[in-house]
Amino acid sequence: MTKTDLMEHRRLSERAYQLIKEYILTADLRDQPPGSRLDEKLLCDQLKMSRTPVREAINRLASEGLVQVVPYKGVFIAQKTSEEIIAYLLVRATLEGMAARLATANFTPEDFATMRGIFLPFHNAPLKGQRYAFTQANIRFHEFILEKSRNLPLIDIAKGLYDHMRLIRFRTSAFLPRLESALKQHFELIDIFENRDAEQAEMVMRSHIEESVQYIRQWDELHQGGKPGFNDEGCQASGGGEYANVLSLA
Repeated sequence: MTKTDLMEHRRLSERAYQLIKEYILTADLRDQPPGSRLDEKLLCDQLKMSRTPVREAINRLASEGLVQVVPYKGVFIAQKTSEEIIAYLLVRATLEGMAARLATANFTPEDFATMRGIFLPFHNAPLKGQRYAFTQANIRFHEFILEKSRNLPLIDIAKGLYDHMRLIRFRTSAFLPRLESALKQHFELIDIFENRDAEQAEMVMRSHIEESVQYIRQWDELHQGGKPGFNDEGCQASGGGEYANVLSLA
């Protein structure tokens, strides 16, 4: 293999990785919950690539915990247990609490306007039916705070959690109160940032994220323990495709 061939192979492998990863992380929009099987041949056809870069991409995604490769059965979108979900939440609460503390001194008046503008479309508006737009706005809000912390190691570690969070889907109807609570807490956080109260910002951010733990446990009480929302086949029930990402609502 020539140097040019090697570079082209790496380019295709990276492109396959990025495209398949996004395909997985937006699978709920196609009503493909965690546990759904990925058709490797279909992926090759859709990407117009041979099996080699696609297989390399799948192996990389498996090493990151985003897919599960089951011998003789195929490739499946990864599922998370309740305990795994809670573990992610607790780590995220610690990291983003510190990010909020560090960012407090770095915000400008323009930044406060930017943060409020993110949630302006949801202010005094019904949140039901807006779960996807709200979760996207929520991710932008939290990533904005992370960036303002100006702590690169913290940013890298925290962002590494986001892909796993996007895999966790729950029916909107069960978590509508969480959307309403999260919106209120976001505006409270912005007020705290404006007051330059770094200690309070850390405490409220941690509490804001940890609140999601009680929703996970409530879901478990309503369904079978261990895997919230999973049906008898081991897949999360789609409910007609109406999902909210409870981790991204934190």
